Amino acid sequence: MMLRPHHRRGFTLVELLVVIAIIGVLIGLLLPAVQAARESSRRSSCQNNLKQIGLAMANFADARKRFPPGQLKYSNFKTISWSAFFLEFLEQSQVQTSWDTVANESVAAPDSRLYLKARLYSVYNQKATATVIPIYLCPSTTRTHSSRTGNKIKDRDGDGTLNSTLYEGMACIDYAGNAGVNANYSRYTLPPDYTQVYPDDNGVLLNTAVSSLDKGIALRQITDGLSKTILIYELSGRGVNFASGSTPSTSDSPRGAWASGLNCATIGPSSTTVALVNPTTTSASNGLYVWTDISDNSLFSDHPSGVHVAMCDGSVQLLPESTDVKVLNGLSSRNGSEIVSVGQ
Repeated sequence: MMLRPHHRRGFTLVELLVVIAIIGVLIGLLLPAVQAARESSRRSSCQNNLKQIGLAMANFADARKRFPPGQLKYSNFKTISWSAFFLEFLEQSQVQTSWDTVANESVAAPDSRLYLKARLYSVYNQKATATVIPIYLCPSTTRTHSSRTGNKIKDRDGDGTLNSTLYEGMACIDYAGNAGVNANYSRYTLPPDYTQVYPDDNGVLLNTAVSSLDKGIALRQITDGLSKTILIYELSGRGVNFASGSTPSTSDSPRGAWASGLNCATIGPSSTTVALVNPTTTSASNGLYVWTDISDNSLFSDHPSGVHVAMCDGSVQLLPESTDVKVLNGLSSRNGSEIVSVGQ
């Protein structure tokens, strides 16, 4: 008897299309979960960054009984930031500040320390200002100012070199020092009757330049409580703003550079149409409003739910986008006698 050959039956076109459709649906269901898990991991990393910075600043404060100043100025130079004065507590002692005399700031320094007696944008300080400090960068940051590429300021004049006098090549920071509540607008008023605006310099890392580390805010001056007062907060993506026009110059404002004293700000935008937390308002020349050359600002991050803040006791909290203005005011001032808490 002849045996008939056995033919294996394959998938029909319709069956293949059904399988592909099912796989597509499964991927569509899984992708948001994967993205959410990745953002959760990035958010945890950002929270840990702020925790480590807060603890390092607490160690500085324990040793000196005060926090570092928001801005320190030598001679008529541009100011140096609060973020430069406790690097030894972050295991970044190779870029810690130095008061050593500088004979010629037009040549490279012998090491990567940040020399206070040389200009911020000098060749002498280029090794220090170009050093990326990973803990100063939020891993969720995706939107950045046009002057910034990744974690550094780009070649702004396009000549193929990184000119330090134009702040090119400077490493960035995604966190800002809390200089207090915006004292210039009636949107931000003091309790109990909320008719008086806040006094100047009511924060912790002030916009007022000083000449010594001993001029920082003392712990005893934070009468609202260390756990109730913001020390640093997320203000991600900033870069360098033009002083005028669109030609780079030494007069520009490097608000996004970690070594620059311009990376502290009073909390609260002057415009009532700009949100306090994660605003989407745009600026014609800078992209987002939060990246403009202003010393009063909103809190901003690329986290979808809010921003992280480090309190003066070293704890880290997530401020939701729905945070009320009175709550944010109370957390931003060090001595306004407000009774508020995160999440209120």
